[in-house]
Amino acid sequence: MGSLKWYKRDPRAALIGMMGLTLEESGAYNKILDLIYVNDGALADDPDFICRTLNCNLRTWRRLKARLLELGKIYIYAGCIRNERADEEIPNAQSLVVKAKLAAIKRWATYNEIKALPDASAMQPTSRK
Repeated sequence: MGSLKWYKRDPRAALIGMMGLTLEESGAYNKILDLIYVNDGALADDPDFICRTLNCNLRTWRRLKARLLELGKIYIYAGCIRNERADEEIPNAQSLVVKAKLAAIKRWATYNEIKALPDASAMQPTSRK
């Protein structure tokens, strides 16, 4: 599994992009997109795993996959299922994760420096009455 626990989603763009898909196709597409994001943009093209995740049989998955490929919603590269929008969004999301981690490290380092001062209690905020 990848590093992303959340990704930006534009519901208007999603609805417009899924216009013309059947309910079954849009449900499969949504789950495949989530799997692509969870796997940092490259979902292994493993029919057994995908069938278990989509709760469908192999014949159904092959039909849905062919349709999503035909419509350009997904593509296969190096044995992985990918999506063009995810290819753009995932690096941005990963950079936000890195920035947040660095900010947290910096914040804790500052906090630990203050705690190490001889009179650290003087640095603590006091409540006003």
